[in-house]
Amino acid sequence: MSLTVSSPTHHTRRAFLRTGFAAGSLAVVSATTGMRGPLGSSQPAFADVTPPLVPARMAEDLCGSYLINTKLFYATKVYKHTDAVIDLLKELGARGIREHVTVGKSIGTRNQQYAMPVLAAAGCRWHGTVGNVTDWQNATSVNKQAVDFLASYYAPRMGGDLSALMHSFGGCNEVDNVTNNGPDWAAHARIMQAALWKQAKANSATWNVPVAGPSTRTDFTPARAAALGDLSAISEMGNGHLYNKGRSPSGEIDEHLSILNPVFPNATRWIMTETGYNNSPQDNKGKTVPESASATYVVRGICDFFKRNTAYCRFELLDDPDVIDYTSQSSINRTAERQAHFGLVAMTTSTIATSTPDTWRKKPEFYATKNLLGLMSDRGGSFTPAALNVSVTGGGSDLQQLLLQKRDGRHYLLLWRDVQVCTNYPDASPVAVTPVSLSLQMTAARTCAVYQPTLSSTPIATYPATTSMSLALSGDLKIIEIG
Repeated sequence: MSLTVSSPTHHTRRAFLRTGFAAGSLAVVSATTGMRGPLGSSQPAFADVTPPLVPARMAEDLCGSYLINTKLFYATKVYKHTDAVIDLLKELGARGIREHVTVGKSIGTRNQQYAMPVLAAAGCRWHGTVGNVTDWQNATSVNKQAVDFLASYYAPRMGGDLSALMHSFGGCNEVDNVTNNGPDWAAHARIMQAALWKQAKANSATWNVPVAGPSTRTDFTPARAAALGDLSAISEMGNGHLYNKGRSPSGEIDEHLSILNPVFPNATRWIMTETGYNNSPQDNKGKTVPESASATYVVRGICDFFKRNTAYCRFELLDDPDVIDYTSQSSINRTAERQAHFGLVAMTTSTIATSTPDTWRKKPEFYATKNLLGLMSDRGGSFTPAALNVSVTGGGSDLQQLLLQKRDGRHYLLLWRDVQVCTNYPDASPVAVTPVSLSLQMTAARTCAVYQPTLSSTPIATYPATTSMSLALSGDLKIIEIG
């Protein structure tokens, strides 16, 4: 049987932008040999084939590919509890946030001014969006004001170097929303993006901060892409929104990137600045799923996007308070507010005034993401990961895999499947996923530990040095730490 391994392509602009490169694919062998027991029992039989040498990527780059939307400048919302939001982001292990750049002297702006340097010191950088399409007539002044404010206020507090503060700039939000932005949205979006590019590159404090293009909606079409045109001369990162509609996150990524590609034909890095799931129990305004399904899908989605050089930017950190009448599905649909249920943290009281941090509840997704980022965390300078002779036998067309390495030499084999684990509301029932039997083979014996981020931050099993092992894989991401 022929085994092939694709090599990673390496594209980078600056070390601080390192959020992953194109994945090397593990060779997957058809399951033609029998399995003789569960993980840790007698070793499975393998064909007499030396496992291929598979390129690895930096584990820390996976962490760097995860950002989350926040609204620290929303002084009238639950985000006003700035220190509590900062604590959540630190606990989560987020390496980046997306938030609009605000200027002026409002309470919200002051909250943002306080939070951003504190987060930067914790290794969490800012993807700052600038302006709105409707600002197009004042494009130069709007973008200059924001860039100048970053340079005058934040740069002195960051030792003159904004690279530790800023992950990147982002163009206007969902420019193809015709209802809000009018029939000339494309021309006006280009005006705003050109002004952002010009101002960012003209300022000595921001010239080296990457500029992402404007974001577009999940329902972006080839016709809209043609209208917006090629923005590669005024952007360095591709940008878009892709909500997963209550389905497995692997679906539609490649299709969506292909639609966006004419707008960013030279992009070597992408950022989906809004993506994720909604946990509202209503079923009349989009596809929603229970919290347990979000936990499973999101940790898989981070890996799916990472394989495609795309940062996964989850919308959003906090829910809003929402009083729901659960008497019937009709009353739920009538009273629930879908926009209030995108968060990783739920509100347990009914008003903003009573939704103090001591009443907040972290959803399963919060813990699953925290466990994944915590396991992959490996902060430090760049290094060249070592390839590993490894192969996976078994599984089917839905099997996905990724090989990472830390500086101490440990490899991490991430395995997941592109499968549905739950139906949407109102049913919201678990979908039984039949496990597949997988076998792992290496040329050198190494100790192994198996993790499942949706369950725990600690191993679910550990094993002594071996060259082969087997495990069952259902709907959740599993990670094999190879010591």
